[in-house]
Order: sequence, then structure tokens, then C-alpha cells
Amino acid sequence: ENFKDGDVVDYDFLKKNGLIMKKSNPIKILGNGKLTKKITVKANYFSRSAAAKIEKAGGKVEVI
Repeated sequence: ENFKDGDVVDYDFLKKNGLIMKKSNPIKILGNGKLTKKITVKANYFSRSAAAKIEKAGGKVEVI
């Protein structure tokens, strides 16, 4: 897993971990896969399923 409890996942985190290359496009979080960590995600868009999974795991969704 790329995430630890309490991580704040934003543009800088994604770039540092090689998950995105550049910021020219908005970040959209999709609900694929499983999430077991309590994280805060800051992105431009979230699918309904992504937001639900993040919140179900105890995390936060922040639209930027």
C-alpha cells in the first residue's frame, strides 16, 4: 500500500510517489480498489464510490 494512517494525499504527495507526472490536469479520484487506511484526500473531483470508500475508512474528502 502507498498510504499510512493519517496521510494527506494531495498533488505534492502524488507527485512525490510517482503517481502523477504534472499538475496541468485536474486530479480526479476514482473508486477502484480497496482502502483500509484513514487518509485525507485533496483533489479536484471524486467519483461517488471513491468518496464513499474514503469516508467509510474514516478518512476525509476535500475538494480543491
